[in-house]
Amino acid sequence: MKRALSIALLSCLAFAAGSALAADAPTASGVKSLDAAWTTAVLAGDAAALAALYADDAVLAMPGAPAARGGKAIAESLAAWLKDTKVTEFALTGSHYRTAGHLSAGWGNWKMTTVPKAGGAPTTETGTYCGVAVEKGGVWKYVSDNAAADPKPPAAAAPKK
Repeated sequence: MKRALSIALLSCLAFAAGSALAADAPTASGVKSLDAAWTTAVLAGDAAALAALYADDAVLAMPGAPAARGGKAIAESLAAWLKDTKVTEFALTGSHYRTAGHLSAGWGNWKMTTVPKAGGAPTTETGTYCGVAVEKGGVWKYVSDNAAADPKPPAAAAPKK
């Protein structure tokens, strides 16, 4: 009887310890959760919410702009972009994610339609992206976020005379 009680008690302790360790383990969401939050924030035009997704020492490289290095530069870059631009469509496709411990990476394709807030025709761009994030204190933040636009299709050749 004592042996059965000891086995039951050890089993309960092992189960409780395993649950506690699992609770302390970093979540496997990483870049995937950041990408979802980025999509929501960009469609809302919320530059502050976008900037909050980046670590203080992060680098953000967006098409047509110099790389923004550091939290302050990233916040300023995103605010300036969204001050003049409304994003009406944003989607990530063909995405792949890998997370190991406190490091996560994601890559794939993006498509975005924007409209100038001052008026004008919508523009749709496509491209590729690669993001890297780290988890500190239970919070995932981008440390590197790079987007590259696909080349524009060549202009139609003028008819030969």
